[in-house]
Amino acid sequence: MKWFVNLGFPFKGKIVEQNIHQNSADLEKGKELYLSRQFSEALSYLDNAVNSGFDSTVYELRAKCFQKLNYHYKAIDDFDKVIEDNPLEFSYYYSRAVSKNAIEDISGQIEDLQNCIYYYKKNKNIESGILKNLETDLITAGKYVEGVKNTITSVHNVSYIEIKNLINECLLQIKRIRLKSRRFKPQKTTEFF
Repeated sequence: MKWFVNLGFPFKGKIVEQNIHQNSADLEKGKELYLSRQFSEALSYLDNAVNSGFDSTVYELRAKCFQKLNYHYKAIDDFDKVIEDNPLEFSYYYSRAVSKNAIEDISGQIEDLQNCIYYYKKNKNIESGILKNLETDLITAGKYVEGVKNTITSVHNVSYIEIKNLINECLLQIKRIRLKSRRFKPQKTTEFF
């Protein structure tokens, strides 16, 4: 009887192999459509790849598509999965903060920006452009908080002092990073022979 049970295994292997190729093709097509700014079309291929159990790369790409299409709640859900898979990558926190800002989750946005700064400092491959973006977003959030100062607790369920202190702490951290990076930059020296 054992020979009868083993008859299906070669066919099962071929089906699994075909599914892997199809899923990989869906991912590649989704990437191609994303890069050509066809976000709605890319989503259908990326959905297929996600349903097949691909890694966080698919979730990241799909989250970016959701952001471009202003589906920020879905983008946040996908960035949550990406961050769960790789919590040390600072850029994921920044990307999620963008969507949290879009849905007016001010405390969530500031917390993500704070996490972005924290993991940015630990990163060996520093990107200088992100600091300017972080600073701009924090200053904008600070202006917004000043504008809704009297109603922030009722609207965002966070105290004015708490969120203002968090913003100021983040801006101070950015300043420290810049000072530290200037201190450790190699100085140009002229050698005379």
